[in-house]
Amino acid sequence: MKLVTFNIRCAWAADGINSFLHRAGAIAHKVNAEKPDVICFQECTGSIYEMLKTVLSDYHIVFNQRNADLKGEGLATALRKNSAELLGLEAFWLSPTPYLPGSRYKEQSSCPRICQCVTVRCEEKIFRVYNLHLDHESDLARRLGMEATLRRVKEDLEKIPFPFFILGDFNATPESAPITYCGDNPLVSLAELTTPITHTFHNYGKIADSCKIDYIFSDVNTALLPHSVTPWADESDGIFLSDHYPLALTITM
Repeated sequence: MKLVTFNIRCAWAADGINSFLHRAGAIAHKVNAEKPDVICFQECTGSIYEMLKTVLSDYHIVFNQRNADLKGEGLATALRKNSAELLGLEAFWLSPTPYLPGSRYKEQSSCPRICQCVTVRCEEKIFRVYNLHLDHESDLARRLGMEATLRRVKEDLEKIPFPFFILGDFNATPESAPITYCGDNPLVSLAELTTPITHTFHNYGKIADSCKIDYIFSDVNTALLPHSVTPWADESDGIFLSDHYPLALTITM
């Protein structure tokens, strides 16, 4: 099975040759060549979602937007139609009121943040995927968002203990509080599957010593299964897939 976390980057004209218009073809080519079973996109917008539905015809895509009017930027998860079946979908806000649209922590930026939880059947295995994009300004908000996510994971495990993955753009480096909390939290035992990866955000190749802010975690039993992680570092004539390297996990479940 192959699972990908992919911050696809919003469509900003200021990105020049790396604006979404120029990257879209390369993204479609890469996905259709690699054929992941599940892809978790962050920074998806309505126009990007419409494009993905058109060029990724082998995929069923679910999309949740984060603003109070249920519009704006959001998270999308793509399931390959001939290998991954959608069994359940729910999104909640990272806030004290997780089912109030547009809600957020007072310590957070002006951007609401959500977690998209998808239950999937793939290769006769059932598992949950938590697609996550944490706040870009406040380390405390990121820490609170991670706690809210793990609290939800714990509740789900108490209902049915399916294997799970938590992945996305955490906007946090490995030594920061949100990431160290993943290893020390009292709620759920986690294992990071992306430990060998040392950098993910590169700003279209402009950062020589780029940082790691994208991750894939799982339950500890799943982490014991044979697996490998590869960054998608494709680049052609200065055009990248995104300003982050997508991370592709291949795992035998």
